Amino acid sequence: MAGEFELGLNLLADNPNLTFIAFITMVLLTVISVRFGYYAVANRRATGMAAQRVLWEYLAAVGVVATLYGFVGILEIVSTVRATFKQGLMLAVVLLLALSIREIYYNAGLSTDAEGRDGQFGGRRAVELLFVGVVAAVIFGIAATGLHDGLLALQGVGGLAFAGYGFWFGRQQTTAAMVQGTMIDSLLRHLLPVMAFATLVPAVDLATVAGLDRVVVMHVQVVFVIMTATALMTATIKLRQNLASL
Repeated sequence: MAGEFELGLNLLADNPNLTFIAFITMVLLTVISVRFGYYAVANRRATGMAAQRVLWEYLAAVGVVATLYGFVGILEIVSTVRATFKQGLMLAVVLLLALSIREIYYNAGLSTDAEGRDGQFGGRRAVELLFVGVVAAVIFGIAATGLHDGLLALQGVGGLAFAGYGFWFGRQQTTAAMVQGTMIDSLLRHLLPVMAFATLVPAVDLATVAGLDRVVVMHVQVVFVIMTATALMTATIKLRQNLASL
């Protein structure tokens, strides 16, 4: 009956190979995301710096949302759960990573740019509300109406916009010679690849809008999820190393 939860194998696009690879990928992403979130929380507690609180909270949220994405993906394969809204969860991960990179930028310049940072607070909040609105529209829109081209286009363009926002701050940070080689700079260099690969997961849905076979798009998305998990694993190692040095 509709609405009942039952365990049982659900072949994605009736393709056993895609289903097997997707299952392994979702398990891998879930495990790594849990560890990433754990070390983000542990760093927040160990650091004790009020200025970095928001950064660690964003990173912890990355772990939580990425874990949810992976867990829901597993449920879709091993049960009757059909959570199309998970399409928007990776978009949320991209946004959280972009905001984390922005916080790294502001933390690095906090001692010399406090006044400018405070003055831009209102503008930053407006941008955040706009971006959160895009994520909400994608998640709730797809959950309510399915994978419509308009929502997939919004998802893809939104992911690229979030990534562009984050990469702008990342570029400003990496070109600042005075912070080269610091812990915060090293963390940034580990987060940028995660954001790049995570962005490609929702962005590739633009190919669906353009008319490419949905099954082909799903195969490509699984590849980018694997790459996201791999990059997240290296970022997790960096968080663990930073925790050990505190």
